[in-house]
Amino acid sequence: MTAFEKVKYGAFFPSEGKKISQKEEGKNMAVKWTAEQQKVIDARDRNLLVSAAAGSGKTAVLVERILAMVKDPVHPIDIDQLLVVTFTRAAAGEMKERIGRALQQSLAENPENEHLQRQQTLLHHAQISTIHGFCSYVIKNYFQMIDLDPVYRMADEGEIRLMKSDVIQKVMEERFTEKESAFTRFVESYAAGKQDDGLDALVLKLYEFSMSYPWPEQWLEECRAAYQMDSPEAVQESIWVQELMSEAKKRLSSILEGIQENRKTAVSSGGPYLYDEALASDQQMVEELLETESFDELVRAMAGMKFKALSRKKADDVSETLKDQVKAERDACKKELQKLKEQFFEKDSAAIAEEIADCREPIGVLIDLTEQFAKAFAEKKRSKNILDYADLEHFALEILVQQKDGCLVRTDAARELSEQFREIMIDEYQDSNFIQEALLSAVSGEEDGRWNRFMVGDIKQSIYGFRLARPELFLEKYRTYQKDGESQQRIDLDKNFRSRPEVLAGANYVFRKLMSPELGGIAYDEAASLHAGAVFPKKEEGNMDPWQRAYETELLLLDDQAPELEDDKSRETKMETEAAAVAARIREMVGNEEVVDKETGEYRKIQYRDIVILLRAVSGWSETFSRVLQAAGIPAYSTSKTGYFSTQEIVTVLNYLHLCDNPCQEIPFTAILRSPICGCTDTELAAVRCVDKDVKIYEACGKYAAMGDDEALREKLRRFLAQLETLRSRVPYTPIHELITQILEETGYGGYASAMPGGVQRRANLEMLVEKAVEFEATSYRGLFNFIRYIEQLQKYEVDFGEVNIYGESADTVRIMSIHKSKGLEFPVVFLSGMGKSFNQMDSRAALVLHSRMGIGADAIDPEHRVRQATLPRQIIRQSMKLENLAEELRVLYVAMTRPKEKLIMTGMASKLESRVKQCAAHAGRQEELLSYQTLSSASGYLDWILPAFSRNRCFDGLYEQFGLAGNVDNPLYAEKIPVTIRLVSPAGLVEGEVLHQMERAVNEQKIMEIPKQPPREAALKELVEERFAYQYPYEKEKQIPVKVTVSQLKKAGMEESEIGKELFAQEELVPIVPGFLKKDHVAALTGSDRGTAYHRLLECLDYRRAYSITELMAQTEELIAEGKMTKEAAECIYFKSILAFAKSPVGMRMRNAFLNETLKREQPFVMSVPASEADPSYPEDETILVQGIIDAWFPEGDEIVLVDYKTDRVKEAGELKKRYEKQLAYYQQALERTTGKKVKEKIIYSLALDEELVL
Repeated sequence: MTAFEKVKYGAFFPSEGKKISQKEEGKNMAVKWTAEQQKVIDARDRNLLVSAAAGSGKTAVLVERILAMVKDPVHPIDIDQLLVVTFTRAAAGEMKERIGRALQQSLAENPENEHLQRQQTLLHHAQISTIHGFCSYVIKNYFQMIDLDPVYRMADEGEIRLMKSDVIQKVMEERFTEKESAFTRFVESYAAGKQDDGLDALVLKLYEFSMSYPWPEQWLEECRAAYQMDSPEAVQESIWVQELMSEAKKRLSSILEGIQENRKTAVSSGGPYLYDEALASDQQMVEELLETESFDELVRAMAGMKFKALSRKKADDVSETLKDQVKAERDACKKELQKLKEQFFEKDSAAIAEEIADCREPIGVLIDLTEQFAKAFAEKKRSKNILDYADLEHFALEILVQQKDGCLVRTDAARELSEQFREIMIDEYQDSNFIQEALLSAVSGEEDGRWNRFMVGDIKQSIYGFRLARPELFLEKYRTYQKDGESQQRIDLDKNFRSRPEVLAGANYVFRKLMSPELGGIAYDEAASLHAGAVFPKKEEGNMDPWQRAYETELLLLDDQAPELEDDKSRETKMETEAAAVAARIREMVGNEEVVDKETGEYRKIQYRDIVILLRAVSGWSETFSRVLQAAGIPAYSTSKTGYFSTQEIVTVLNYLHLCDNPCQEIPFTAILRSPICGCTDTELAAVRCVDKDVKIYEACGKYAAMGDDEALREKLRRFLAQLETLRSRVPYTPIHELITQILEETGYGGYASAMPGGVQRRANLEMLVEKAVEFEATSYRGLFNFIRYIEQLQKYEVDFGEVNIYGESADTVRIMSIHKSKGLEFPVVFLSGMGKSFNQMDSRAALVLHSRMGIGADAIDPEHRVRQATLPRQIIRQSMKLENLAEELRVLYVAMTRPKEKLIMTGMASKLESRVKQCAAHAGRQEELLSYQTLSSASGYLDWILPAFSRNRCFDGLYEQFGLAGNVDNPLYAEKIPVTIRLVSPAGLVEGEVLHQMERAVNEQKIMEIPKQPPREAALKELVEERFAYQYPYEKEKQIPVKVTVSQLKKAGMEESEIGKELFAQEELVPIVPGFLKKDHVAALTGSDRGTAYHRLLECLDYRRAYSITELMAQTEELIAEGKMTKEAAECIYFKSILAFAKSPVGMRMRNAFLNETLKREQPFVMSVPASEADPSYPEDETILVQGIIDAWFPEGDEIVLVDYKTDRVKEAGELKKRYEKQLAYYQQALERTTGKKVKEKIIYSLALDEELVL
């Protein structure tokens, strides 16, 4: 079995939200579980797959199952015997909280239960985490098995991007240097123009895709092997042709269905019956195509396709409308057949074998580069002792599974963990991938015959394909697990406890028409449908319908061919028009229509906070919607994770950072001149530029500041340049976050941004930039230049943070968010907007396409003749990717339509709406509930599904009437009653409504202005206000008292100013003679404090049994370097003769005796309280502060203590050290005597610079 065909990794082994309030939690615990939910809670000793539909309470059931296992009266387990894997850390945290609350409630009822008491303690250590949290747990417990330093650090995403960029550039440079012919051909084939940046992207894309597999190297090698076929027979047997033949049969069958429907229309009353002869010929030809068995036969058959001409005879009883309809449908079928032929069946297997051979070498080079990059990248991360999330998964798998003789064998670690965990619970199982499946299979009990995996999810909500989720893992079990299975069982939860029946009826109707095993992965039958479980109070008395009209699903359509849009059909205008339609509907709802209050259970008027607008893609859309809604007086906020780097304040500060790094950058420099930081007008900028057009704007600015005509502008530029140079001079020694803070303060831009409209938001964004700078400084990169690269990498790969959310959950504002962001949440009213937007199929159009089963697809390129040809592997992989993307888009639509609790309103700007409606009318007679495969697979946007789904029902009649058409009343689907209303919204009506709204606002404002002013309040109230504002905090001075200080700070407080920082004679550093090529990495970069730290570390770890020769001391230092306790650079600055002198000194010998007696204490931290006045005489004596410090060494002699402190200060005589550190050692003495209860008899300072000890 190839890596392409490994759909499930259980085969590797022989046997195989919206946060719920505490109040709601209580309600859930009191509720009676449904029969299916109770089965899930009670089932034991089996692999259990729970297919939980939207709103079915899967999280509550999962928590209840855990509690039932913990509280089982016969066989209770400990909470840490369960492995619970969630999709997000937030979900894991929420689950722990819910379990904790339930345990508290159980303990309140049974406070003497020791088992429950223990569970409360164990809960904090229970393995309830994400898959990466579990991997981290495995690595930290078994790191020795993979030779990993356990003190690793998880790398920041920006750091990883930066590191990847550095490594791939180095790899490419090495290959360019080698000048290998195969590599040269690869570059000429796949480099974009004169730049080779695209090559880096190809390698990174293939690397990241391969890392979703348990063994990426194996997958890459199988990709290479796929291109080794060299015969037509091998092509016909390849997975590419097998996949193609399957797809071709589906499309031909769908075309045949269309021809058969068209024939029915042709022979119907008023139909063009004379066309039936040609249509019958078409049908026979397609049937013959379907009967072909091999690829080459189908190529030949399609090459011979001929279409019979339609009859030109005239008949008086034929409807022109039906005639045109039949003709249009026949043309559409011919077009589809021709398209299928051109896409896949222009060449036979022999020609395709030649194309594959042409691709063999460049594909091999690409795989070589990817493997070379993977190795170099891994080495780079190891050298810095950092891991990324892919490392967590692969290292954990390496610990748990080994490959021996082509078979996978579990390690002792896997067996140990398998014994530890009684059950493996996996939430959101539909979003697992291959490597996660392998990991969790390894720690399950399946190999030992213990079926103990619990998997819960919903294939209809698998929407993370872009994160390389593999829904086929869920589907494989969904199809093979039986509902009455003993060892492998499936239970379906189809009750929805979230939404009104009106919402569910609309969603069920749509997905019965759209979702199928071919597209979506599952048949939307009765088992997959949503069934109402929530109870809502009846509102309309006397209404006998199963639903209420006020809560019907709405579809609001706009036509981009409307006369009002003729002058401006830009994308922006269309978005604004749709947003205006949403704003108009929101105004109608708020304060007028009603929803049920979740706290009281009673109806109340709709508020802005009840409404959310969901968008498939928020980039560009959320900003427009937010702006239009706010202009209409509707508070709106976008919770998208985009737009941060494009905000004005962030762009400005990043431009200034560019100047601090290099002021000779034209665009950033000009932007800052025009910004409020410098404040130049357009005219002034032109004057500066005209000083000297041949130099950089930076130089021109300097020239104008020196000799320009306008004195005011000269002064402005001088101030700006002086300030810039001051800030630039600090770059070498100032941390980035401090530099940003100084820029904001000293330029005044921080205050300016805060004073701008939306100042609170802008200030929050700037503070977030400072936080990101702090995060950057924790990475392995340093300096302003690398910080700028770090930010550029985040921007390049669209790792955006989104603007800071300054609104709470209770803010009365309309929220705008992506559908992905809404998953797991629920809202009273949902607007699903932007449905006219086209799907993003960019991945399938890329130069290099990748597929989990079919590997790599690329064009065949002849660099000499500059000819590019699409190969069959690339074409079929593209088609498969498109279908998989469509399936995911269908599931995204399902997620969106199941978010509302009470009301769903869909909106979209339809392109060529009349043409779409006519096409729907042509298929109005189709009686099969599911839309044709051709209709489903050719969709380019949600409206391509939604319109045909409703088109055979009477709810579509109003839209048909708009264009002079009619539905098919004879179709059984026409009469089905569904709670759906479809309206065509006129842009002119929106304008009229907005004008009336503005007039109403103006009238109301005038009424407010006419209200007479209130008389002044009484004098007593005035006095009270003045008294309150005049209040002064009585403990203002005490605010300055620090909570905690270090001994060094107290030492400085007791020293004269001249003692602290004045250096009378600067002593030259001893600089060893080093060759020039080594200087950049030499110890000279270390500071005095670094050297002091190096000495202290050696003395802290010194083995006194081996400290009496230079050789022994150097050997000990090498050991510390090997153990990672000291860097090589730090070791190089140690003067070992000083250490040797110390070891042989009287105090050194006394410490040796204590060391041998195991009574020597080194680097002992302490915290104690002292009067605040000791830190500063101005502080009150009755206040205390905490003092912390670290004692270098102490040891007992008899019943007393000897305190030792070693110093590396360069002084002329020991007396200076006594004066400088006497107070510090007094605090050490005080701390020791308090903690040990023994007296300190001696305080000794040992000077490593003088090789002398000083007794205080």
